[in-house]
Amino acid sequence: MYKKIIGAMVAVSMVVGGTSVMASPGKDLRILPIIVNGHKVQFPDTEPYIDTNGRTMVPVRFVSEKLGGDVTWDVATKTVGIKYKGKNITLPVGSKTVSIDSTMIELDTTAEMYEGRTMVPLRFVSEAMESKVSFDQGAHSVLVSDAAFIAKVAAGTVKVTPWGRQLSGEASTEWNKLSDLPNSFYNVKKGDKDVMTNKEYMSMKNEFTEKKWMDSWAEEIRQYYSTQLNVDYRTITEAGFAKAIMNNMPDRGEYFNDQSSAGIKEYVRWVKKNKVIAKGYADPEISMVRRAYGKEFVRTYFKFMIISATDTSQTFQDNYNVTLASDSFKLQKGVWYGGYSDVSVSSNYANMQYANYKVLSTENMFTKGRYEYSILTTNK
Repeated sequence: MYKKIIGAMVAVSMVVGGTSVMASPGKDLRILPIIVNGHKVQFPDTEPYIDTNGRTMVPVRFVSEKLGGDVTWDVATKTVGIKYKGKNITLPVGSKTVSIDSTMIELDTTAEMYEGRTMVPLRFVSEAMESKVSFDQGAHSVLVSDAAFIAKVAAGTVKVTPWGRQLSGEASTEWNKLSDLPNSFYNVKKGDKDVMTNKEYMSMKNEFTEKKWMDSWAEEIRQYYSTQLNVDYRTITEAGFAKAIMNNMPDRGEYFNDQSSAGIKEYVRWVKKNKVIAKGYADPEISMVRRAYGKEFVRTYFKFMIISATDTSQTFQDNYNVTLASDSFKLQKGVWYGGYSDVSVSSNYANMQYANYKVLSTENMFTKGRYEYSILTTNK
């Protein structure tokens, strides 16, 4: 029996700082990580997105509080207030006119309500709170850093990865541990063949650990799961789904590709029969890569919700008609799940493999001994 695949090439454009590229809410299905002072922000429900003016929008409370602000909400005027070091920052929902104390400022976008959250322009709020904002295009992430954090990094008292994440400094023989990841992240089934720990892998300092190539692996994972986790039985097509999938997996020749296509079509028919509607994101922790069984494994954060399904134990390709290597169990509808699992990447190229890594396995999210999920929040 052959089983599944996925991935989508989604065009995105955004403005973070002066760099302009285009997108609108809901069009780019990749997660957009926000890293504040070396710590990645995890949002319980609504994720950051790019509005129709090309601005990065974030739920106001989570980022503002991490920068030391106190957030208030005036129900009568629908105005967000942020108090920070004696400053009063106000953003009325739907108005381009905002204020810092008595100074009125005109923006090119507005605060808005989305999925029950108050969304505000990240750059304005961060800079009003005396922080620097930069976009890491390769990693598809936004870094927000205040002066105190920047000074610590410059002095060497805080160590960060090339992706701007703070190292914990905790002693480990296997991992270059990050300060913002839970201990459960590291509790993962170990391989017993061709094993190279995360610490050993990153110490190679060759092409395989070069940031631009590792970023490309992470992008393959994001694209792959932007399609797999966002399915709708009313609009999904066999041809479109298959094309998206094959873009993010190694080309193994005509026979394998034909088998893959047959597996995809089988899954799509199941989506329609099972009336599956789901949404979600994948966020690879690319600096946590390690090797076993001749392939690389990337610990990846998955966040997903099943909106509709007759059988909730088989909704995604990763838990549909699984082999003995994976689990398949009933999931709740209308709740956000979050947690970690491994995604394997590899290449069929003989040379420059590191430049051509794609998603290898069609069962990643529920592989036995490698995943752990919990409910984040119920649907609004």
